[in-house]
Amino acid sequence: GGAWFAICRDRLPFTRREASRLHCVRQLGGVSSGMARGHQKLQSQQRNAKKQAEQKKKSGHDQKTAAKAALVYTCSVCRTQMPDPKTFKQHFENKHPKAPMPPELVDVQA
Repeated sequence: GGAWFAICRDRLPFTRREASRLHCVRQLGGVSSGMARGHQKLQSQQRNAKKQAEQKKKSGHDQKTAAKAALVYTCSVCRTQMPDPKTFKQHFENKHPKAPMPPELVDVQA
């Protein structure tokens, strides 16, 4: 009795008792179409992928691009990028103490 239940369980949301009471295999003509759910699953996955791609385009940015956009100051010595002048000045004082301070950093409070 387990084989017909396995067929019903894969295709319909019945419990074991309901499946046995309804004799779903006989009523549905044996449920021979094994590809119906597979095809439906494939279509669903394609729709979902398309929907996610549209949402990604709509949002327009991700963490990586946002982080890159925030790095607006570039060290003239080592080409390291920093987000703000305070960090830039601290970097310059610590990493390049012998190099002359760039004019845009002279009046920045560190």
